[in-house]
Amino acid sequence: GPGRIDPFNPVKFRMLELPDDGTIGNSDMMPVWNEDEHNGFAYHWDGLETSLTETAQTGALGDGATLKSIDLEGIDRVEQFMRDYQPPAYPFPIDVALADQGKQVFDTTCASCHAFGGERTGTVIPIDEIGTDRHRLDMWTQSAVDAYSAYADGYSYDFQELQKTDGYVAVALDGLWLRAPYLHNGSVPYLPDLLETPENRTPQFYRGYDVYDPDKVGFTAEGPDAAEQGILYDTTVTANSNEGHLYGIDLPTEQKAALVEYLKTL
Repeated sequence: GPGRIDPFNPVKFRMLELPDDGTIGNSDMMPVWNEDEHNGFAYHWDGLETSLTETAQTGALGDGATLKSIDLEGIDRVEQFMRDYQPPAYPFPIDVALADQGKQVFDTTCASCHAFGGERTGTVIPIDEIGTDRHRLDMWTQSAVDAYSAYADGYSYDFQELQKTDGYVAVALDGLWLRAPYLHNGSVPYLPDLLETPENRTPQFYRGYDVYDPDKVGFTAEGPDAAEQGILYDTTVTANSNEGHLYGIDLPTEQKAALVEYLKTL
């Protein structure tokens, strides 16, 4: 659906000429703002890169540039834009007192993985811990790492920081309100759903309807208008699972509400 892509299988099969391995890499497009604050983080959902420069260059090649035609100066300008551009602020009213309470919950429950300066922020969390759909992770293989690392040999640039990981990156949450649907595969339409067990998360919804619901902190994903303009997302379909990320599910209801209010401010 809208906002999703299988970013590397076309690269593997067409550009690197690796055999079709039957993997599925469907995932949400990641935000590319405020990258200066993300310096030193792993890039892409699974942390397959550790260099922003290489991430921009491999992205250009994956989208059609060739080894000879790639515009390195232009890509450098794009990289600088990504470093400086700030996420838009939440445009709806915020309950400041409730958000202040939520910050305390965030600091004790979420900050180690999702705050700038957090011990695990920007690092790869093993799939056995995070428990989210693993198809995007399995799509990127060691064979792909080896082939892409050698792809630009002999040119003025090359790729030295590609890697195979065992999980997904604990991302910083700047501009979180605009990242819905949530999780790497966009399987959770509303922010409060992330604080519920998977069986209590929305199982089917529509992606692509651009009317925002400030109460649910996500784009309206249900109802006749969403159905007419969106594309059905079914979490029972392969690679669409909304399992995992069970952090915060045991918080009291009032703390969940406060936390969601605070997350709007990021």
